[in-house]
Amino acid sequence: MDPHEEALQGAIRDLESGVFTSQRAAAKAWAVPRTSIQRRLQGSVPHAIAHQQQQRLTPEQESFIVDWILEEDARSLPPSHARVREMATRILKLGGDHEPLGQRWISSFLTRQPRVASIVGRSIEASRAEAATPDQILAFLELFHRTRIELNIRVEDIWNMDETGIALGVCTNSQVIARAGKRKAYVKTPDDREWVSILETVSAAGRKLRCMVIFKGQSLQTTWFPSRLVPDWLYTTSKNGWTSHKIGSEWLRSIFIPETQPNGNRWRILILDGHGSHVDIEFMLLCRQHRIWTLYLPPHASHVLQPLDLAPFSVLKSGYRAEIRALSALDDAAPVKKERFISSYYHAREIGLSERVIRAGWRATGICPYNPSVVIHSSQVSARPITPPPPTQHQSSTDLLFSTPKRAQDIYQAQQQLLQSESLSRSTRLVLGKVGKAISLSSAYSAQLEAEVQCLKHQLDQLQGTETRKRIRVNPNERFSNAESIKAAIDKAAAQAAQASTKKTEKAAKAAAAQAAAHTLASMCTQFQI
Repeated sequence: MDPHEEALQGAIRDLESGVFTSQRAAAKAWAVPRTSIQRRLQGSVPHAIAHQQQQRLTPEQESFIVDWILEEDARSLPPSHARVREMATRILKLGGDHEPLGQRWISSFLTRQPRVASIVGRSIEASRAEAATPDQILAFLELFHRTRIELNIRVEDIWNMDETGIALGVCTNSQVIARAGKRKAYVKTPDDREWVSILETVSAAGRKLRCMVIFKGQSLQTTWFPSRLVPDWLYTTSKNGWTSHKIGSEWLRSIFIPETQPNGNRWRILILDGHGSHVDIEFMLLCRQHRIWTLYLPPHASHVLQPLDLAPFSVLKSGYRAEIRALSALDDAAPVKKERFISSYYHAREIGLSERVIRAGWRATGICPYNPSVVIHSSQVSARPITPPPPTQHQSSTDLLFSTPKRAQDIYQAQQQLLQSESLSRSTRLVLGKVGKAISLSSAYSAQLEAEVQCLKHQLDQLQGTETRKRIRVNPNERFSNAESIKAAIDKAAAQAAQASTKKTEKAAKAAAAQAAAHTLASMCTQFQI
């Protein structure tokens, strides 16, 4: 509702309830003109309501479009301006109006409908949008809460580790000030697209551990490190600059286990995504041996449940890009080498991984403090709204006059009810009859379209053919619980394979000995003729 209209309604409400005894006092309290209150009490209506019949779309049709927008938004498919305009045009054409909508119709529509607004749409993978369902998220949060209570885990013993990648020297577009009249301006930046991966670890208490930096290469070089400042991090290399099973285990042994060792014999919780280096049997066994309980995030749901993704990494990368922009201004877009990357990332890390930012990331996930409603009601969680079933109770004769007709029979019954209480002119009965016919034709046309849609869906299913085979996903949380039994099964299989190989060798030796014993002396002699 418009703020002026809301204040006007409040003044009238207070005046009618006796809070104020005069229109002047109510107008002064609510900061509205007294004449506006006077005209409204005399029967005038708001401007929007008075002229709503002049709109191309009726209020009911616009309300239908708003409900459709909200439903699409809940499915992570918010419509663009063009799609909303297309939907409105279709509704108009069904009513026989084939004129195009005005250029400012969208802005006027948004002004009239406060339930929707024009915002920036950001891309997200379809798998992420579909996987982030309330049921799946709630199941993970309940598993975390139950595990924490059973193991009596403290806040400082709750950890999250994640890998992030940064391309050296790549800056994003930004707003700049240049000569007037130019449509765009090119900005020189350090253009180095070499990839570097970093493993970061934070606790629910706001603490951060040393990071592990993974460079692309065969081995570390002394020229990669700055001469003045070499942070006390762990550095390694890989062929493509990504993490691996070996690197994951090395991070566990060198950083996480020694730096998070609690006093006494307490358990720790480590929240991870389902990357292959985290679900390795060796990794799981190492965690189990050191009383580290791993909880794996649901697939494609890290964007709403990963504490590092929700605040720290965003602030950290923004700070890194600012450092790179400052470097480009000083060095005239010189390529960012690894030593400069370390210095820039060090300064950005101090801001991005501060205690305040880390706690904000945990709070946004609803993990710590435990509050599932925070993430369940997030705009990133997909949930199709459930339309309530229509009421089945019988309508009284009085309700027929004031309810919106949905069938031609409703118009007829309302007309009969009116005839019992008052006389209707011939033109009025004629108009009501035409309205009933229009509703009947619209229902028949909708039924025809629904039948055609069902037919097209059936044909589409036939064209798609048989379903392809899909790999069954194994819940890594269950796998961690059975890590010891899995390791025992692997050792048993290896022993059986070694025993089978030994038996095969013995069998081959016996077969060779039997074949040699079966040869006669004559078969082994060679005769030469001179």
